[in-house]
Amino acid sequence: MCPSLTQPCFWTLQILLVSNLLLCENVASVPTMGSGSGISEMLTEDLFDDAIILSQHINGLAIETRRIFISSNFSSDMFITFTLQFNRHDEFVVNGLNSCHTLSLKTPKTEKEAKRISLSDFLKMIRSILRAWDNPLYHMETELKNMPGAPFAILARVKDIEVKNKILLDRIMKIAKKVKHEIEENEEYPVWSELASLQSTNEESRFFALYKLSYCLFVDTDKVEHYLKHLKCRYFDGYMCQDPENQINLQ
Repeated sequence: MCPSLTQPCFWTLQILLVSNLLLCENVASVPTMGSGSGISEMLTEDLFDDAIILSQHINGLAIETRRIFISSNFSSDMFITFTLQFNRHDEFVVNGLNSCHTLSLKTPKTEKEAKRISLSDFLKMIRSILRAWDNPLYHMETELKNMPGAPFAILARVKDIEVKNKILLDRIMKIAKKVKHEIEENEEYPVWSELASLQSTNEESRFFALYKLSYCLFVDTDKVEHYLKHLKCRYFDGYMCQDPENQINLQ
């Protein structure tokens, strides 16, 4: 786990990520409730639990996607090269990974800071992160379809993340309504602006765009999972966060 979800500990994370992802088992699919009318009858605790389980599944898919990128013939050479460059503190790679498009959001760096954020603002922050991935996930899938040799396993997971990301957005809006902290549909969110790199005719630029997207996606899905656990803990006045796993880790 990163010491800071806002400023990822890149050197440590990358070393652990490369070793752990190669050993990572596929994450089993987690059923989540459909969008039918029954969800309006759900208890607040159940809404939180459903969103947390869904966020964990999305994070697992992001980890799997990066593992396949690193291990498949399609991208392993490039991904391992970028990782080695990062570990050597190559300025281009370090700066690239330190500029995920969602870093413009003001997210808490410590538990103390997190507690100062109102429940309404916390919900808005989570929604902004999720909305910020609508466009990049769509283009990530589209461009991968056009790249010869792209494994179906990656395409399937990116599509699955894209679909579940929209479902989780819907869950966040329902939680906001349930706890009487409704969010405006037109709330602003960070805009991804690196489509040109992803569509570049230069192979290295194209693969680095994928490398950065897969890394930032992992970081952000991990954030959302822990933010939701923190939010549930806060809403229930600590009653639902006796388990350390349900507490946000921002140290």
